Amino acid sequence: MTRRPSFAVATALAVSTFGLAAHAVGTRAFDLGTLDDLSGGELVATSVDSLGRVRAGLSLGTVSLGDPSSVWSALPLADGSVLLGTGNDGKIVQVRGAQASIAGETGQLAVTSLTLGWGGAVYAGTMPKGRIVKLEGGKVTTFVDLPETDHVWALVFDAKAQALYAATGPQGKLWRIDRAGAAQVYYDADEPHLVSLVAGPGGALYAGSSGKALLYKITGPGRASVVYDFPGEEVRALAVGPHDTLFAVSNEYGEPPEIPRRPAATALGNAGPVTAARPKAGKGTLTRFDADGRPERLLRREDTHFSALGVGDDGRPYVGTAHEGRVYTVDDAHTSSVVADTDERQVGAIVLAGAHKLIATSDPAVFHEVRGTGGASAVWTSKPLDAGLRAHFGRLSWRSTGDVELSTRTGNTLTPDTTWSDWSAALTAPGVVASPAGRFVQVRARFARDPAAVVSQVLLPFVTDNLRPVVTSVDAAPKGAAVPSRDALPPSGGELAAHTSVLRVSWKVDNADADPLRYRLAYRLDGQAQWRDLTRPDEVVTKTEYEWETATLPEGRYRVRVEASDDGANPPDRAERHALESGAVLVDNTPPSFARLATQGRHVLAEVHDGLGPIARVDVAFDGRTEWHPFLPKDGVFDEAIEALDLDVSTLVSAGAHLVAVRAFDQAGNAVVREIELK
Repeated sequence: MTRRPSFAVATALAVSTFGLAAHAVGTRAFDLGTLDDLSGGELVATSVDSLGRVRAGLSLGTVSLGDPSSVWSALPLADGSVLLGTGNDGKIVQVRGAQASIAGETGQLAVTSLTLGWGGAVYAGTMPKGRIVKLEGGKVTTFVDLPETDHVWALVFDAKAQALYAATGPQGKLWRIDRAGAAQVYYDADEPHLVSLVAGPGGALYAGSSGKALLYKITGPGRASVVYDFPGEEVRALAVGPHDTLFAVSNEYGEPPEIPRRPAATALGNAGPVTAARPKAGKGTLTRFDADGRPERLLRREDTHFSALGVGDDGRPYVGTAHEGRVYTVDDAHTSSVVADTDERQVGAIVLAGAHKLIATSDPAVFHEVRGTGGASAVWTSKPLDAGLRAHFGRLSWRSTGDVELSTRTGNTLTPDTTWSDWSAALTAPGVVASPAGRFVQVRARFARDPAAVVSQVLLPFVTDNLRPVVTSVDAAPKGAAVPSRDALPPSGGELAAHTSVLRVSWKVDNADADPLRYRLAYRLDGQAQWRDLTRPDEVVTKTEYEWETATLPEGRYRVRVEASDDGANPPDRAERHALESGAVLVDNTPPSFARLATQGRHVLAEVHDGLGPIARVDVAFDGRTEWHPFLPKDGVFDEAIEALDLDVSTLVSAGAHLVAVRAFDQAGNAVVREIELK
């Protein structure tokens, strides 16, 4: 099953995994050496472990179960068939060979658990009525309706005690039922649900809760202790391992556990599906307890929670995931492996011990017989690997033991389709990739020639096309001043920024292939054709801004040109460059002057001149105070290099003599102050 990595994840893999700078000419590589790198694609009868090794995995058959949406439980029978408890329809489905048929209908919404009991009869726990049914002779009958119970989550039959135990909710009770169907509360937990149950060493029962994720050890009627308080919300599954060990699966959702209930009827009168799947993934943990009750965390997944647990003939635990349809195992050295990757969303049941091995899945409901390990169809396929741009691929290499064949295919869509190239001829030893250039690539390994072969550390170098960097804008403003917005109106009035002869030139660049760029700057006086270097020949500018000292330049309006080049990252025949010039940039370091300054009554008469203009502001202050009062020119708008002013200050000062300071600014922020006495 091919899974689609997001663009962000795929690109991060293409860059961060390799530890190389992201520039076009540099040879980068897809370095697939971890479990997550190698398990993101399709695993057919192959497995990947946490040491980054790919080898033969479980070979699965497939039998569709039809209408049911989910599988909650499984029970192999002595005749070679398997019973499956399903959701949405509450049926018990029997799979024999490649055929699935209905063995019984419970009238409930889900069959959550199955076990053999007295006389070889099958007993099934159901929901949402808290009913245990009996399947015998092809007929389903009600065995017991447990009082004040909605969910029968798990069943355990104790042949020695001749009792059937049921873990239930929503009152967290463990029931003991005798052969006649008489039920009594064996233990009443403080939790709302007991969702998992197993008979442990020494006759004790172990139960896992939903709510606070507690693991109980129950040694007699009303007698229990908490073995462990897990992080999270539920202890989903329990299983007994070799040497009196106990395996427990716990899940963290970050919110109260979601308990399936009878769904509301639709407009057509039909109930919606009841599944064991949660709408979003949680975090799953597998813990082992030794014979002395000491815990050891074996496996942790941050990207999915666990939905099923089984112990194999090899004594290892196997867990099924709830959002990937995968089966993981882990050994005593904590080396974890993905041993099966199904096309379905969730693993509902795992049986990997005994004569009849199986994996049952949900969304949709499918039965997978475990046929063995590896085989002719054993194929590992990587996820689509994203180079970010069209790439040319080099020598594909890998480490291996045994005889294995690797091939590649390429395309320009994230999901492989008919536009992708065919798979290349197989390589039996590292060699040059024959696939054409493309943005995406997949690697495939076949294990048919040697079921014992192991592949690791797959390395595929590539070089992407070099794209031209494009300068999209160039702006200049006095140092310390904000670059004016192109879309917003400039502020009206207010203090002007203090003049500086240093202009901050800034620019923006579209750099699609993320090459390291070098910028070269030049300037010319507006109206002239000759460009002069603003940066020195040996000066390397890599930031998108530059401080330009203009104190020695003649006054006028200038243009600044910024050239972006990737020549530091590419050889001369592949280097690309692009230049863009700014709009007119004012260089003015000379303040205005007063051609006239006089008083007439309570009016100040003035004429201000500037070499370039326009005059930008005129204001006055009185008697040495720092409060400045702005005025407009006679024509009402500051828009010329020469402005005449008639400043009526009668409302600002009292009668008598005053010292008036008149200040004038030009557009560049240059200022001049003159004083005159007002009598």
